[in-house]
Amino acid sequence: MRATLHQPYWAMQSFAFDHVHGHIYFAQTKVGSTNGDLWMTRTDLSGKVLGAMTLHGFDHGSSMAIQPDTSGSPYVWLAGDWRSLSPGTAPNSHTICRIKYSDGGLLDYADDAGIWKFPIGLSDFRDCPRPSIDPYTNRLLVRYMGTTSPWRLALFDLPAVLSKGISDTTPILAKRALPTNAQLGLSDSDAFQGVTSYGQYAYLSYGGPPAQPSDPAKPSYLVRLDMNKAGGSVEEVYRTRAGESLSGREPQGMAIWRSSGGPRLAFGFSSKISGSPDQFRATVFYKSDLTG
Repeated sequence: MRATLHQPYWAMQSFAFDHVHGHIYFAQTKVGSTNGDLWMTRTDLSGKVLGAMTLHGFDHGSSMAIQPDTSGSPYVWLAGDWRSLSPGTAPNSHTICRIKYSDGGLLDYADDAGIWKFPIGLSDFRDCPRPSIDPYTNRLLVRYMGTTSPWRLALFDLPAVLSKGISDTTPILAKRALPTNAQLGLSDSDAFQGVTSYGQYAYLSYGGPPAQPSDPAKPSYLVRLDMNKAGGSVEEVYRTRAGESLSGREPQGMAIWRSSGGPRLAFGFSSKISGSPDQFRATVFYKSDLTG
């Protein structure tokens, strides 16, 4: 799937599927923006834009999740509370939140109405949480900056989070450190670009954009980790050449698509078309084999 989203001058950062109604939801951010504003674009599976929603002060949009609802208007899980914690530091997001998607809707994180907020009460949590939901197991995976290692993953049953929040007292199904880029065999410039999970496995996307849209695409990687293992253990690092012909190709987002043909590991790319201003398109690929 390749499409121009609701706001063609804002770059796609992440996406997730509503497998019940056959829709894809995309988070878009304005390049260079530091205010945490997002467009949430809803499309069909071919990329046709069906609607959009405005979000103020939420996050950069680098990870999201969809919790389908029978009404056809799902719950969207995002990072929230985009602000600087102290003078002179860069803004960041500090909580996980859940909102109800509404075509043409507008939400401001500073207002409580319509936003379920989940502060992170894990003892090893430092900052920067990122959510994802496995549509097969209904489990919430959170990537976050930890106090005991640079980055960590924690896995919860979604109903437990809804009733108890995200803390040490909520039953934690699995928790582990993320391998460093060196342990993954990647360079420091291979940035984290998305996370999702399926069963016992977590999947992550890494890579970056070329210096100029006309330059050759930089390498991008898909990583598979076992949530039952720890530390620097790695199941697989796979270089994907999908979309290498795209102008200004940058990996953005991952999600599990619960399709009629079985589980598919979807991974996205934002592509840039130089102009005044630059325009962006979103492209989503998928792998049917989640283990190779």
